[in-house]
Amino acid sequence: MVEPRGCVEMRCRFLYSFVDTLTGVQYVGCIQEVFGAKVGLDAVLEPGGFGGVKMTGEPLPHCQFSVERAYEGAGSAHQCVNRRFFDCTDGSPEGLMAFDLRDA
Repeated sequence: MVEPRGCVEMRCRFLYSFVDTLTGVQYVGCIQEVFGAKVGLDAVLEPGGFGGVKMTGEPLPHCQFSVERAYEGAGSAHQCVNRRFFDCTDGSPEGLMAFDLRDA
C-alpha cells in the first residue's frame, strides 16, 4: 500500500494532478504508476488523510509504502499450500493453470 498523502507532502516529482471539468474536483495520480488510482486531492489533504491505495507498480526508492498482511496467524493453516506458486511465470503454457482455483 502507498499513501498518496506522503507523495504530496514530499512533493514527489512524479505526482500529477488534473481537474475534472464536469465536477471541478482536482485529482492526483502517479506518472510512474506506482499506484493506478486517481484520488481526489481534497480527500488526500483532509485531516487523517485518505489512507493507503494498492500499489500497481514497483515502488521508487523514495516511495513511502508498506506491506499489510491479509490475516494474522502462524502454523500450517497459515502457510502457502501451492508449492508451484513461486515457480509459475506468465510466459509458460502452464502459467494460468497453476492458479486455476476451480474444483477439478
